[in-house]
Amino acid sequence: MTNHTTSVLVTLLQRLLVGTNLALFHFMGMMVSGARLPNRGAMFPALKATGLSDAAIRRAWVAFRKGTWQIDVLLHLWREYVMGLKGWQEHRYEGYVPVTVDITVFWRLSCS
Repeated sequence: MTNHTTSVLVTLLQRLLVGTNLALFHFMGMMVSGARLPNRGAMFPALKATGLSDAAIRRAWVAFRKGTWQIDVLLHLWREYVMGLKGWQEHRYEGYVPVTVDITVFWRLSCS
């Protein structure tokens, strides 16, 4: 992970409970690293590919599945972070606001 990515994840996750924040940092670091691509989307091999120990892999998975965090809180913290960036400003064009940072998940249509 690059230093910038690491600092952004630390900024977002530092407000979570101790234990959950570090384990979720490992999990989200794996997600943004692209480690799932060569592992065909498999979580545990992708976490292993980032260099985590077996115990850290289990903690990361448990933090993701059962940790004390809420996606709404993380999205709010993300918006705060982006809006607080130096030089960032919202642009409007004839009533439309372009999406600067997209948080929308998209899905693939199944070909059945």
